[in-house]
Amino acid sequence: MALDLESRKKESEAEDFSAILGSLLSNDETSGEPLAPEIAAAFRKHSRGNYRRLFKLARGVARTSAIGNQGISVTLIDRYAETLIH
Repeated sequence: MALDLESRKKESEAEDFSAILGSLLSNDETSGEPLAPEIAAAFRKHSRGNYRRLFKLARGVARTSAIGNQGISVTLIDRYAETLIH
């Protein structure tokens, strides 16, 4: 019996990423409803697998969204990601 560990690892990483992103955004309007796939994909793209960068990006996007009284969008994520130091 052989186990395909690589496929399970990818599933686990995706689940972990979604859980962490959900907890970071839990104080926003997204709480209680699932996060849109395009929003999660934008966070994943701009965080580049770095959870520290994800935290800074999610915190900044949430604050900008609250200050501007607007929802979280892919455009907002893209714009805020440009301000982060690489």
